[in-house]
Amino acid sequence: MKLEFVKVDGCDIHLLPVIKGLVSETENVRQAFDYAKPEVVAISISKEELEGLRNLPDDYEPELSRYEEIYANGLTQFGEVSAPPPCYVAALELADHRQIPLLPVDMDETSYTELYVLAVSGGTLFRHSTRTWLLKRRRFSSESPEEFVRAWDRAVNGLEGFRKIENARAQAMAKGILAACDGTRKRVLAVVELERSQEVLEIIRRDGEES
Repeated sequence: MKLEFVKVDGCDIHLLPVIKGLVSETENVRQAFDYAKPEVVAISISKEELEGLRNLPDDYEPELSRYEEIYANGLTQFGEVSAPPPCYVAALELADHRQIPLLPVDMDETSYTELYVLAVSGGTLFRHSTRTWLLKRRRFSSESPEEFVRAWDRAVNGLEGFRKIENARAQAMAKGILAACDGTRKRVLAVVELERSQEVLEIIRRDGEES
């Protein structure tokens, strides 16, 4: 477990970078809950995704995109992989069990769709689609799941339009985490996907100092 820490206006923010898909991440989430003892938990999914997690049917079968399938196959070299992301499932279950508020801080679906339409041109979308063929044949020489996830993110979100979307997601996450420090809470745990965690942390530090 590697927790990042920042203090904003008397509020302790512990940020846990998590790897989506790895079953072993559930233990890191549990340890983060025990260490941070949060009064509120922020999680890097949308409100619609959180609602979906809360209402998974008993016979749930994940429908993965081509990119998600390739990602999952690559990640299996580092351990068991499952969907929906075990790190988020664990955060939800622990928050509910301990009666801690859980706040989704990623962009909602409407905002994401509107930004996607503006940011991603037809040409960019075509180039992005053709990358699945290359990624299926690419061998990532990563020695850790963290290295793999970062390399994957660079390969998938390197095009300008997609990079713009990811930057906007990081801004939304940081804003939501800062909002969790509402003046009454002193301890916040943020469970954030590894790919965006460093950018989110930098924004929190910058904007928190300015507030």
